[in-house]
Amino acid sequence: MQQTDHLQLCLKLGLMNKHLHFHPGDSDLAPAILVLVSSAIAVIVSLYSLNSGLYFIFQNFFYLPIVLACFFYARRGFVFSVAISCLYVVLIFSYTRELEHISGAFMRFILFIFIAAVISTLSASQQRTKEALAASEQNLNHIINFLPDATFAVDLEGRIVVWNHAMERLTGIGHGEVVGKGNYEHAYCLFGKRFPLLIDAILKNNQELLREKYPNVRNIDGVLSGDIEVDNLYGRRVVLWAIATPLRNHQGEVVGAIESARDVTQAYDTRAQLEQANTSLTLVNTKLQLISKLTQHDLLNTIQVLSGYVEIVRQAAPGTQPLTEYVGEINALTHTLCEQVEFARDYQNIGIKEPVWQNLQDMIARGLATVTPAGVTITTVIDPVEVYADPLLERVIYNLAMNAVNHGKQTTRIAFSTQKKGSGMVIVCEDDGVGVPEHLKEAIFKREYYKNNGYGLFLARVVLSITNLTIRETGTPGKGARFEILVPEGSYRRAGDGVASPGQQSGMN
Repeated sequence: MQQTDHLQLCLKLGLMNKHLHFHPGDSDLAPAILVLVSSAIAVIVSLYSLNSGLYFIFQNFFYLPIVLACFFYARRGFVFSVAISCLYVVLIFSYTRELEHISGAFMRFILFIFIAAVISTLSASQQRTKEALAASEQNLNHIINFLPDATFAVDLEGRIVVWNHAMERLTGIGHGEVVGKGNYEHAYCLFGKRFPLLIDAILKNNQELLREKYPNVRNIDGVLSGDIEVDNLYGRRVVLWAIATPLRNHQGEVVGAIESARDVTQAYDTRAQLEQANTSLTLVNTKLQLISKLTQHDLLNTIQVLSGYVEIVRQAAPGTQPLTEYVGEINALTHTLCEQVEFARDYQNIGIKEPVWQNLQDMIARGLATVTPAGVTITTVIDPVEVYADPLLERVIYNLAMNAVNHGKQTTRIAFSTQKKGSGMVIVCEDDGVGVPEHLKEAIFKREYYKNNGYGLFLARVVLSITNLTIRETGTPGKGARFEILVPEGSYRRAGDGVASPGQQSGMN
């Protein structure tokens, strides 16, 4: 709001200058005439009084030219006051030599000089203040004129008092053509018709106008702002971002209002087009998902029928070696097709849903619910925490367990646990199978490795990366595999908390 503060100060200066009349240093002849006339009167009255033998009272007439001269002309007025005070002493000395009158005249002379010094000092200070205000006003006018946003201001009567260069470019109407005009002249210049804008609602505190004509405008501490959709001078729809605020004097009274506007039509249209495009993409994605699901369903049904026929052939011709080998190959291909369909189903769901906070204990239990291999014991030691991840994290747990079952060869134990690691947390899945050779510890997470070992680990890394979780294999070859899911600070919290917790607050030991 610094821009608005500058504009408020500038308008206040302009309104103040409207009420300044005679001032020290002004070139108007009226002050000089007043000083000369009052001086002449003082001299004439003095001469008349002295000729009449009166030596008192008349000197009071000298106060008037002294005060006027010092007020209007400051230092020059002080010099004049010294001169006219000396004239007063000379007049007294010319008519009398009595000590009483002479001493009284010198005392009066000193008083004249003192009063002149005080008034001229105050006047000079006031002159400096005026010059500083004028310089400030000039600087602020310069700032206003070169603001990038079209800006104008009005007084209490709705008359235009500020109209910057951006407004001139926007409307094609110069500053001199509109300043001082009212009757919604600002609206007429912008839109070719007269009607109240935000600045007028500010002046009149018209809440009904805001509700009816500007329902999308926000009112925050008396400052109105928002997008306004209107027709311009050429009948074309435009969207303006506008902000209006009252201008107050030092007593808090409203003395006018100011408004700035910016043409955001292009940005508004671009946003609308993006929203429409997103809607269309969502619709297309929904249709593609439906087609994909139907295709997967039909393909799985076909594979199941194929598997059934293979089993019938096997049972119908037992002991036939070539046929048994071919049936085995068909079974292997059928299994590969099933894995490919499952991969397509899982991969298309990655990133579709927003990441959510998931209770780790419950999520691991769901992921292991369908993993029931014979001869394999599965244990879990999980801290009561929640993890921020893609909903497919459950599928990651399932794939880790099935990887241990299918590729561990001699696996009898699978264990899931959590551990603290610095400010983060580690989810561990380890088994007692054959482990992973050193040269394959990174390769097993790559897409190219699927030909021999399925897609599970590749999918796991993709799913985890959505929320900056990572996975690695750190087991000892020949002693078992150990997969570590690294959860950074901020991506896990104590179960039931409403905000992410650092590692030391996760409830872990």
